[in-house]
Amino acid sequence: MSAGEQAVDQHDDVVEPGPEAEPTAKPESELESLRQESARNLAGWQRAQADYENLKRRSAQDVRDRVQQSQRGILLDLLDLADDFERAEREAPQPPGDEPAPDDPWRQGVELISQKLHALLLKQQVSRIETADRPFDPELHEAVGQLPGGHNEIVAVLRTGYTIGPNASPRVLRASQVMVGDGSIEPPSQTDNPEEPTSTD
Repeated sequence: MSAGEQAVDQHDDVVEPGPEAEPTAKPESELESLRQESARNLAGWQRAQADYENLKRRSAQDVRDRVQQSQRGILLDLLDLADDFERAEREAPQPPGDEPAPDDPWRQGVELISQKLHALLLKQQVSRIETADRPFDPELHEAVGQLPGGHNEIVAVLRTGYTIGPNASPRVLRASQVMVGDGSIEPPSQTDNPEEPTSTD
């Protein structure tokens, strides 16, 4: 083979494309696959983060609920004690036919302890439910019977009720047990009042 023919063969070897020079879409498909995998990983992390935040909120709420339930039980026990003091004050021994002495040590002791107990309840934002001159309210009062009286009128209080929380938004801790009027007594109206006599000259 002559030198010219060898040069042509070598030139042909250089310019002939090899398999590594053929165009391919493999790098682009790998990049798209990585993008999809990254998106899946990001979505999974976001779901895990949201689940963790929800778990934290539920756990914190569970703790608050358990604390409130425990506090409610203790306060209800204290309310039973307050009932006992109210009963003791009503049924305090008195000398026959005489007014109770203001310096009676027994009465003073009971009143002092009762005042301390109610001061403790006030610190816990526990307040009495007022019933004087107020109509029956099913959200605040529990009717246990009826007595002669006006319709929807609180005739007697058998057990004092209490609310808990700030004055702006109190919640019922224990409803008042009351006797409600059966409607047999009509409230006085202005038309029932006799007209004042007119003076004549």
